[in-house]
Amino acid sequence: MNLKFYHIARYKLVIFLLIAFVWSSLIICNSCNNNTKNFIGIIHPNGKQFAGSETCKSCHKHIFESHGLTAHSNTSRPGSTTSIKGSFDNGKNVFELNPHVKVMMERNAEGLLQVIYINGKEVIRQPMDIVIGSGTKGQTYLSWAGKKLFQLPVSYYAPLNAWCNSPGYPTDKIMINRTIPVRCLECHTTNFKKTEAINGVDEFDRTQVMYGVDCERCHGPAAEHVAFQKAHPDEKKAKFIINPALLSRQQKLDNCALCHSGLRENSKPSFSFVTGDKLDDYSTPDYKADTVAQLDVHGNQYGLLTASKCFKMSKMDCSSCHNVHVNEANNPGLFSLRCMNCHNNDNHNFCTQPAMPGLVLKANCIDCHMPALPSKKIFLEVEDKAKSTPDLIRTHLISIYKEQTKLYLLRVQSKKAVNKN
Repeated sequence: MNLKFYHIARYKLVIFLLIAFVWSSLIICNSCNNNTKNFIGIIHPNGKQFAGSETCKSCHKHIFESHGLTAHSNTSRPGSTTSIKGSFDNGKNVFELNPHVKVMMERNAEGLLQVIYINGKEVIRQPMDIVIGSGTKGQTYLSWAGKKLFQLPVSYYAPLNAWCNSPGYPTDKIMINRTIPVRCLECHTTNFKKTEAINGVDEFDRTQVMYGVDCERCHGPAAEHVAFQKAHPDEKKAKFIINPALLSRQQKLDNCALCHSGLRENSKPSFSFVTGDKLDDYSTPDYKADTVAQLDVHGNQYGLLTASKCFKMSKMDCSSCHNVHVNEANNPGLFSLRCMNCHNNDNHNFCTQPAMPGLVLKANCIDCHMPALPSKKIFLEVEDKAKSTPDLIRTHLISIYKEQTKLYLLRVQSKKAVNKN
């Protein structure tokens, strides 16, 4: 009898210890940040648990805050009055495709909407559920329809602070049937779980979404790392996390090329690539290396960079010029200083442009050697048709651009004359 009670007691003790272990594990994960619970159950295809970038804040506060201001971090968000850059004010919330068809951006009790009118009569209204794009250059908007996502017909163009046609959409008629494949979301989110594809249209699990290209996109799912470091606060060597700085040149390039190398044909599911993997094991490009002249400036920064003489004659990679933890957009002076790391008088390869009033060579290498060029694929039509323009993207083919250099020097001279007067 005593032996029977002994076995029962031991069984209860084992059950209690198991429950205590699971509960303590959850406490460790959740104590890092109250928001961690939002990501419990979001699993990477490799089986590792996400933690959510908020959990990084306690140990990496400065990087967390500075990265939160970058285009990467803000490249996708839920639609809201703070995330949508375009105006909903009367007179500024209309995009007219033709005299009979217009789209109005409306804000009411239903939320933020794009409402289509034909001859003054409302025909359809769609919520602006998801914002794609940080707003540095522009934004486009997605709308849920069940488990599917559709791109809305009107987008936002930041340089003109104006509504415009969504990229690739017709400029004279409404189209509302463009579905969003998972490959698009792979470059604008950290996780977006595809459930299935019905008749070629991808469907998604709304509960398995992590917006923005965030910490865990480059450093890998971090729940195990967070739990370990929380339990071992004196351990200085990071465990269970990827440090891209320690990877090979090609591994670093592949990590960026996942989204900055143009169209690629997937051979493995989207979101399965992890920093450090070989990109060609997951997808293959649909262009040849010797066709750089045909690459559109919009979509293949990797292809253009690797075709550059600077790249071929050095060990540079994307991080040689870009600090992804900091918002460095529209700062040619900063990038020019990085050019000076290789191009200087000591190396006898400094710029040979003759001196002229107002010209400071070290202040702007970029507008001459990596100018903003028009995309061949994306033309943006705004309400004022006279201001409609191709999308301008800074090329990553580092070279000598004579026409763009002439234009830059003219701007310098003009600015000098204005300042003189």
